[in-house]
Order: sequence, then structure tokens, then C-alpha cells
Amino acid sequence: MMTTKTALASSLVALGMFVGCGNRAVDERIAALGEEDPNVPVGEFHRPGQPCVLCHGEYLRESPVMSVGGTIYAYPTQTAEQKPLPVKGVKVKLTDSFGEQYEVGTNCAGNFFIEADKWDPAFPLRAEIEYPVPGALESTKRVVMSTRISRDGSCAGCHVGNPNQGSPGWVTCAAAETNPPFPPQDPACPGAAK
Repeated sequence: MMTTKTALASSLVALGMFVGCGNRAVDERIAALGEEDPNVPVGEFHRPGQPCVLCHGEYLRESPVMSVGGTIYAYPTQTAEQKPLPVKGVKVKLTDSFGEQYEVGTNCAGNFFIEADKWDPAFPLRAEIEYPVPGALESTKRVVMSTRISRDGSCAGCHVGNPNQGSPGWVTCAAAETNPPFPPQDPACPGAAK
């Protein structure tokens, strides 16, 4: 004969199996990203400016599983409607709390990522970028992030849109448009503005 306590415990176990062990907050953040752009194949060029590790981290384990990922843009945009200019060939250098370093470059979408099985850093991380200076032959400029990356390997976990009270803004090479300007995105890059 089943007691009320046993029935309640059985019901809670069944409910737990039905609902699963998901994380509602993370699930909602993933849902808020919206659908894939049908013009961009899923891969290293998709979803620039979005939090890569949200899907490609330990929670969903989308392939490849990443420890760090992000997008580097040229400079903040002038308006919210203006699309930011991604920069290819930026060196992203990260140093973990034990002094281990990893360096990776950006692709034509401005995206970069580090697969977790290649580098599993100990947070917090120090981040710096080195980008090719427009118009200066073989000249680069280095920018060091003034704070540390505390635990989210997605740059877009904090860096979203133009700078505002809720975000330091996208990760950019320069604080404003440069003269000479950064080169336009290669039109053959998957997802490039047409």
C-alpha cells in the first residue's frame, strides 16, 4: 500500500524525469538567439557577435565544444541599425590564471574560437588583441582588455552592441572609424552583407 509520502516522492521523481535537468535561464538565452541565418552554413562563420559558448559549451555540447569564442569588429557603429564591420586576421591572445597562453586568429566573419579539448583554461583570463593597422604595411596595434574574463568564455556574454550602461560594447579594434578605413568584408565570406 502506498502512503501519501511515497506517492508524493514518486510523483516528484516522475516529474523530474519528464521535465529533465535543463537550465531554464540558459535555455531562454539560447531561444532568444533566434533562428539560424539560412544564407550562412552552420560552422565557423555563423552567428557573428553572438555568445558562442552558450551552445558550444558544456551545457549543449554543440560541436565543436569551445572554451572561448567571440567576434572582433573594426569599431563601434554610428547607429543601432548599422551593421558592424568584422575584421579578419586579428590575433587574439589569452592568458589563464596559471600563465598558460593560447593564441588564435579571426576569420573573415571576425569570428574566432578555441576548442575545449585544445585548451581548457583556468579562469580568470587576460585578453589582448593585435590587429593589422589599416593602410600601414605590416604594422599592427595591440589592445589589452582592462578587466579580466571571469568565467564566461563567450565574448558576447558581456560585449553586445554599441557601448551602453549594460555592455562595454562589441570587442573592437579601434574606438572610432579610422583614416584610412579598415578594409570592407570580403564579399565571398559566408554571411557577408550583400
